[in-house]
Amino acid sequence: MTRLTTVAAVALVGAFSGADAFTAMNAPRTQAFVPTTTRSAPLFMSDEEEAAPAAPATSVVERGVSVDQDGKSNVWAIEPKMELENKSSEEKTSSAIAAVAGLAAFAAVAAGLLSNLPDPDTF
Repeated sequence: MTRLTTVAAVALVGAFSGADAFTAMNAPRTQAFVPTTTRSAPLFMSDEEEAAPAAPATSVVERGVSVDQDGKSNVWAIEPKMELENKSSEEKTSSAIAAVAGLAAFAAVAAGLLSNLPDPDTF
């Protein structure tokens, strides 16, 4: 009966621990598509050159997209910013030692628990 209460206690603690595995994150969007012009009528080629309307001061210029003189849109990739490594070799070594020590501690606790399990033939 103590095993059942132990399992129930662990299940209750796990249920109320605040795990949010299946909730969506509210991360801000990095770049949204904002059309610079909206047209209700179709565009046709004409021999006359019309002055393009001035873009409002608050318009967003989208990086990686342009429109050539024929009106075709060109899309190209933008390389991400390079990430520089800031850790020194001493910090890397101390992190590796801490990781190995944690793994060894976990192995010792697991070995102690597994070696003290009751014999299943006694049930």
